[in-house]
Amino acid sequence: MEKRVFITGIWHETNTFAQGRTGLEAFHAYQYAEGDALFDAFANTNTEIGGAMSAAMELELVLIPGLFAGAVPSGLITAEAFATLIQRTIDILAYAGQIDGVLVHLHGACVAEGVPEADAEILAAIRRQLPAGTPVVATFDLHANLSAALIEGADALVGYDTYPHSDMGARGAEALRILHRMLWSERRPAKILRKLPFAPPPQVQGTAAAPVAAIMAKMFDMETWGKIWSASIAWGFPYADVAHLGVGVLVQGDDIAHATRIADELAMIIWRQRGDFDAGLVAVEAAVRSAIVAPEGPIILVDVADNAGGGAPADGTTILAELLDQSPRSAAVVICDSQAVMAAKALGVGAMFSGNVGGKSDDLHGPPVPLVGVIIFQAHVRYQRRGDYMTGQQIDLGEVAVILAGGVTVMLTEAKAMPFDADHLAAVGIMAEAQQIIVVKSAIAWQAHFRSFAKGEIYVDTPGVCASNLKRFTYTQLTRAVYPIDNDGVWPPK
Repeated sequence: MEKRVFITGIWHETNTFAQGRTGLEAFHAYQYAEGDALFDAFANTNTEIGGAMSAAMELELVLIPGLFAGAVPSGLITAEAFATLIQRTIDILAYAGQIDGVLVHLHGACVAEGVPEADAEILAAIRRQLPAGTPVVATFDLHANLSAALIEGADALVGYDTYPHSDMGARGAEALRILHRMLWSERRPAKILRKLPFAPPPQVQGTAAAPVAAIMAKMFDMETWGKIWSASIAWGFPYADVAHLGVGVLVQGDDIAHATRIADELAMIIWRQRGDFDAGLVAVEAAVRSAIVAPEGPIILVDVADNAGGGAPADGTTILAELLDQSPRSAAVVICDSQAVMAAKALGVGAMFSGNVGGKSDDLHGPPVPLVGVIIFQAHVRYQRRGDYMTGQQIDLGEVAVILAGGVTVMLTEAKAMPFDADHLAAVGIMAEAQQIIVVKSAIAWQAHFRSFAKGEIYVDTPGVCASNLKRFTYTQLTRAVYPIDNDGVWPPK
């Protein structure tokens, strides 16, 4: 008999330290689709929905599209936007007819005004509309701040295994296979969550490097120990001031005692290695000087604190100002500044640009910097990602202008450019491989593409809402000591 699965999702990585609010328009500007348009948007993409679509054909499941709404990481979601997205999801579900199961794609670090556990509330709202016993499976990002309420909201949950994220499609397929298993039986896995008082910054969460690589390898081995459905480690998103901040270990299986032993062992392994998660930052002046004298390029200067994919405004100027002072042979910097873009657009290609750029969203990421140079490109820019991360995603940067100031090429954008690949540079004629220096406003997502040709990388100690030094932030919602925000925490809990 045919089984009908409702597929939907609301995705946002919320930086509660970021100024401004995230309204409904931010979701429509980045990723919004409902009904059949959802399938058009995600077919053949390396996303959870794309992976689930491929798996559905293999499993002979009928996917019924709800909506998917995703916004670029930013500040708190407005109460109005959050309520609207949930209500629209429920309305579509109400008209979907008989539903045998639900697949929900979440982030796990979503926070709305008045709703600190927004992901859990999304699942709860969907649950209220379903007949008792309808299985619900959810996916979550590796940076999720898991909570007991979120785990309770679904019959099973599947988290990303990679950072930079390259396995979203595989995890979507895995989640649908788990749901398929539930649809043809009454079985549900026991879910064991271990929540550690530990919040490492994203910069040190890379799954291909120490210490995370060995820990993930141990988890993968444990998943094969029998009677385990799935295991995930959510390394957390430390730029959310919420009580459930921090690393979460989730193990799901048939035998609750067996799953508990695995979760406890993984949690203790992580806790004992907490001191190995060192950010290793370099001061701005020294970082630029080192990149300039490097024998080969490009050297990647990583502006972690202005991470475009972590809720920062992507208009930080501290590295740009130093580059203009030290005059490299060739350097590329991307700054989100709609005012400067429109000023350049009014002048036109070939004209001289003279004005302040960046530093306009707040006073946390450096002041506006005077820039004088030739406008060598100006147009509205749209492109499709070709890299391993979010492959196939359609990107709209809005109006873009490129200013050449000596050896420094400044790409000004109307919308934030998340550097998961170099496609945004190529779209305006900047050859990434030919640069001496490339500044990326990212934690480590840039590595998926740029490491294939970069000759070196330097993580720079810049100010901002995504700073790797978590002692820069004031947390008001924590009820326990969390390392390294505090000098230590307590594990296991007494």
